[in-house]
Amino acid sequence: MILDTAPILKSLWRSKVGPLLIIAQLALSIAIISNAVFFLQGRVDKIQRETGADSQALAQVWVKERPGELLRQEIIERDLENLRALSGVRNAAAIGQSVPFSHSGGSSGFSRLPEGDPKRVSKPAATMPADHAAVATLGLTLVEGRSFFPEEIDYYPRNQRPGTASAIITESLAEFLFEGQSPVGQTVFLAGAVPLTVVGVVEDFLGYFPATDFAYDNVLISAIELSEKVNYVVQGEDPAGLLPGVRQALQNTDARRIVKDERTMASMIRVHYSDDYAMVILLLLVMVLLVFVNTLGVVGITTFWVNQRRRQVGIRRALGATRLAILRYFLVENVILVTLATFVGACLALMAGHYFTAHHAMAALPWWYAPFAGGVMLIMTQAAAWWPSQRAARVPAREAIAG
Repeated sequence: MILDTAPILKSLWRSKVGPLLIIAQLALSIAIISNAVFFLQGRVDKIQRETGADSQALAQVWVKERPGELLRQEIIERDLENLRALSGVRNAAAIGQSVPFSHSGGSSGFSRLPEGDPKRVSKPAATMPADHAAVATLGLTLVEGRSFFPEEIDYYPRNQRPGTASAIITESLAEFLFEGQSPVGQTVFLAGAVPLTVVGVVEDFLGYFPATDFAYDNVLISAIELSEKVNYVVQGEDPAGLLPGVRQALQNTDARRIVKDERTMASMIRVHYSDDYAMVILLLLVMVLLVFVNTLGVVGITTFWVNQRRRQVGIRRALGATRLAILRYFLVENVILVTLATFVGACLALMAGHYFTAHHAMAALPWWYAPFAGGVMLIMTQAAAWWPSQRAARVPAREAIAG
């Protein structure tokens, strides 16, 4: 095979335009595929992130009281009692503002020190007013401390601040604020002004805003504002099948109240990642199209070269070259072209990756993506070159010379 390389290189050098065009086409394709695979992997990793909650078993519903009416603690407790009594419902909880993946809700800075302290360091996190059943209903995993007690839930009047409240925080926020120390029993400050006593720590879960830098930083607060609206979350084996009964149970209490936004969390997750799914499909189509176009190009150029070198092939056959030698000649030629294209494509891919890193704050493209793309391209182009190379190897010596 090594002995074949020198005459192949000389042959390619004599007719430079065709090989250079093929190398340029392959190199550009390898550069695009390398970055496309990298972007695709990022999207897939994002879609496959752990939610941290029992998302496949959850559904939510939004309730607004009739005009002029505000919620009362007894109304919320009665609604939850009715929801838990439904067939198929394992648990139910009240969430004051919104639910995970809703893209709406509150957030604030949390710190260990109050506002005004020069040593105060704050970190943004989503605030999730919740009742005592929220941790169990959402399927969160408690790693330290406890859930809220029913009696410590503060149902406070609208447009006022809660009184003494407790908090359950996620591990990532606990690590930032307490740096390995136990946060249970410690005080954190919401917006530097509202003190909250940490009673528990749960594993990280995606909150209201999964696309933000603080997606896993969430704080459950044992305080629910008695405004005109509230969200209920129910847990069950078939959350979509529970929604009609949930709606009916809530309207049976008061037909004039507004009950809407009945959704499963699984459907909310699909909506959230819809753009990512679309991008994955688009990138796959681009890569398949590039590989297909390059495969056709290699079939065409190899067929052309076989026809152009018909006499040369016949002479080699007459001089004793075997079919395998002829086949190997064209396949080695293809390996040389793809290898050169991979080197050029790798340079282009890394330059493009550097640009995206510098100007769009994206992760750097790992160096091995381009060789991987080159390897895939080599396999496909070798398969594409096989058929015309086989035709060349089967041409009889006398027919080739006569042609």
